[in-house]
Amino acid sequence: MVNFSGIWTAVEWDDESFIKFFAAMGIPEPKMALDLFKSAEKHEIIDKGDTVIFRIPDPESEGGKRDILFKVGEESVAVGPIGVPIKKFTTKEGNKLIFHETAPNGAKNITVRELQGDKMILTKTDVVSGVTGICVCKREESKL
Repeated sequence: MVNFSGIWTAVEWDDESFIKFFAAMGIPEPKMALDLFKSAEKHEIIDKGDTVIFRIPDPESEGGKRDILFKVGEESVAVGPIGVPIKKFTTKEGNKLIFHETAPNGAKNITVRELQGDKMILTKTDVVSGVTGICVCKREESKL
């Protein structure tokens, strides 16, 4: 199975698709949600097999970073960049890290991170409407 570890930086954003995605999810200010989401455009993933840690920028945390831990095959709750707690069920399938997510308002989406060489394609899809936001990240440094 592939390993997602490394420092990842967003190199291509489809802003319009993310604005449509956040609107479909019922977010009152989709543009503001996009700006907050983009604040984590550079992040680290530490992949330990059945445990995946996202180290994201967080100016309010000690050291300016915050770790979010996910167990593959289990549900967890994480506060996303827009400040909303999201339930996430995490799976790995081949070169994909998949999160089935449920917001407090019941909105559901699927986030897929798919490795393609030194790039990771991130897609967030609203389950009801099918609207998808797309971002391409490039691995800067491997922690393997």
